[in-house]
Amino acid sequence: MSWRDRFSARFGTAFADRTLRTVGREAEHPVVHPDGTAADISVLWEDLSPGMQVKREGDLIVLLDGPDYAYSAEVGIGTVEIITQPQADLHALNACYEAARSRLLDATGKHGLELLGYGIQPLTPATLDLMSAKERYGVLLEVLGNPWLWFTLTASDQVHVTVGPSELIAQTNLANLLAPVAVALCANSPVYGGQDSGFASAREGRMGEIHAESFRHGMPEGPSPDLHDWISRLADQPWLMSRRADGPPVAETGSFAAWMDEKTRDEDEGWQAFLFHEHYIWNTARPRSAHGTLELRSAGQQPGDSHFAAAALSLGIVEAGAEIAGWLDEVLREEAWPTMRRWQHQTVRDGLCDPVPGLLSGILDLCRQGLERRGLGEEVYMEPLFARVAAGRNPAQESLAAFRAGGIEALVEHTRIRP
Repeated sequence: MSWRDRFSARFGTAFADRTLRTVGREAEHPVVHPDGTAADISVLWEDLSPGMQVKREGDLIVLLDGPDYAYSAEVGIGTVEIITQPQADLHALNACYEAARSRLLDATGKHGLELLGYGIQPLTPATLDLMSAKERYGVLLEVLGNPWLWFTLTASDQVHVTVGPSELIAQTNLANLLAPVAVALCANSPVYGGQDSGFASAREGRMGEIHAESFRHGMPEGPSPDLHDWISRLADQPWLMSRRADGPPVAETGSFAAWMDEKTRDEDEGWQAFLFHEHYIWNTARPRSAHGTLELRSAGQQPGDSHFAAAALSLGIVEAGAEIAGWLDEVLREEAWPTMRRWQHQTVRDGLCDPVPGLLSGILDLCRQGLERRGLGEEVYMEPLFARVAAGRNPAQESLAAFRAGGIEALVEHTRIRP
């Protein structure tokens, strides 16, 4: 049995069927001064640390961990991430997130800072000065160059949904295929560096430049027929860095697969190296063996008054996966991936649009039905998504309108989250 076969089998054992899916969330938020310049979130740690376990990298605080939620330092020193632990339903997840956000708003308010429901730093440019001092970030800058610095700006809304082993690849394929749906509805990063970027989702537009030829970010090249193929695709990607037990991460060259094929590797050494490698491949949807979840990651951070839209959409996509896939087969047939890839490019640039009349609303209807089948009343969180379709505008288009009317000051006022 090859290492690819062994890794595929080992990866798959992390996923288990559940009677009711759990859902978790990683919500990144820009923190800015009132003029829109990026703040340094380290000033917040003292206020947020009571009752939390403090985790450091050297002298640098990187995580405040609590029983229901955590605060994490992101790539950019002006971005904070609220990580909510997996919950049995969207209501419980929402309660955890809002408790964490309320505490965070108290801290930012105390320091005269603004927490934004927005997907990118609006004014401060992507420079080395904005990058957190974590060792691995320096290595990634070394191997990727300036495109890595886009991570210092962006703020995404990533959702984890548990999936079972038999559905793992089908759900991964579908969630990647539906990337333009998430961007059409949830893009929110049109202005950065104080200028109209020309993108509704600058996050997807700019970060898609990272190893674009190998589809490292965003939609993959196409669907995978099985888990072996998915693992092989990840392994064949350029290997950016490895982690050493007795020292800092180091830059690597070539592909991960080439390293594995070079000589016989210790099984656990190779497996741990693979997990570290695949963590730095950023497809729209990616199965996470560490959690037994499918991570859906193309939404920008949402406005404060509709912050749960991306979480509801993500859970709806997974719950209605079989129905959506069957309907798309009928509507788009063999043109599904080419059509959706063209739509992805259009939504990243222009915002909410529909390549086939009724396609977007049809997918939303199926997502709502998927949530309704859970019988928990979670479909209420989808209401902002239907409102966006009815208005023909997503958060990015609203944010851009505010910026065009009044500049950065108006954009900060429009996107700031109010206590």
